[in-house]
Amino acid sequence: MDVKTAIRNGDADALRRLLGEDRSRANELVSWGKDGHILTHPLHYISDMLFGRILQSGQEPQLVDVLIQAGADLNFQRNGQGDTPLIGAASLGAEEVGLQFLQAGAKPEPRGFFGETALHWASLLGEERLVEALLDGSDLELKDEKYKSPPLGWAIHGWENPPAGNRGRQREAIALLVAAGARVEPGWLESAKVRADPGMFAALSARR
Repeated sequence: MDVKTAIRNGDADALRRLLGEDRSRANELVSWGKDGHILTHPLHYISDMLFGRILQSGQEPQLVDVLIQAGADLNFQRNGQGDTPLIGAASLGAEEVGLQFLQAGAKPEPRGFFGETALHWASLLGEERLVEALLDGSDLELKDEKYKSPPLGWAIHGWENPPAGNRGRQREAIALLVAAGARVEPGWLESAKVRADPGMFAALSARR
C-alpha cells in the first residue's frame, strides 16, 4: 500500500505506518487523474477525494492529523505558486478540512493560480464557518487576477450561480464579510435579484 491508496481508503492506521517508515512521504506528491497527469500534495489530495466522494466524510480528520504529525507542509505550493492545501480545501467544499488546516497553523494569505485566496473560494461556496475563521489575516479587498473581484464579489456570484461543492451559506458569509468591513459596490445593492431577496439585501446592507 502507498500513501495515495491509504488516503483513498480512509485508512489512517496504514497511513501512519507508511509515514512511520519514511516521513518524507508526507510531502511526496500524489500522481492521479487520467494517465496520472495530476500531481497533488497529500493534504490537498484528501480534499480531492472528498469532493469526488471517494473518501467518506468523517474519515478525513484522522488522515489530516497523521500527515501533519509526520511533517506535512500546510502551506505547500508547487514551485512556490498555485494552490496551497488550504486553498484546495476551500475550493473543493472541504470546509472541515480547511478549518483543521487553520487550527494547525496554515496561512490564509497565500494566493492561488488566479491570484485568489482561500477566502475567495470559501466565500464563493458559502462556507460560512471557514469564512469567519479566515477573516483574521485575509485582505477583504484583495481582487483576484482573473475576475478582478474581492471575496465579497465571489460570494455574490456563488449565490447567483451555485458552484460544484456549494455549501449554500453565501448569505451568512456575505453578512460576515460586510460586518468585517468589506466594501459593498453600489451595483450589488441595485441588482433586481438582490432586491428581490430580503435576506441577501439585509446581508449587504448590514453596515448602512
